[in-house]
Amino acid sequence: MIDSTQTNNSMLQKQLIDLASSAGKPVNIAKQQEAENNRKDKQVEHLKQELIETSRALNQEMKRINTDINFSYNDDIRGLVVTVKEIDGNKVIREIPSKEAIELMKKMHDIVGLIFDKKG
Repeated sequence: MIDSTQTNNSMLQKQLIDLASSAGKPVNIAKQQEAENNRKDKQVEHLKQELIETSRALNQEMKRINTDINFSYNDDIRGLVVTVKEIDGNKVIREIPSKEAIELMKKMHDIVGLIFDKKG
């Protein structure tokens, strides 16, 4: 029992010495931010895969009920796009969001990237 108390005291002293020696030193925020960014990137990739799988399932269901509605993932807007075609599949009736809206979203992403670019 005395040995365990001495061991605990030694460990406590080492921790106190480590804390005291690191006092006043800057915290490595870059490593923390990198870890957070990696976690966010993994989460975004996981959500992207879920959207792709959901669009595949929806497309299979649409084929089963003989409708020409197509769901797809768009990397530019990081979301789903719905395309409605005529029965014969030759003419696109509607695309949601529209091509113009997709282009506008891409430009907005670029502008926001320029405004908040850390390199600039």
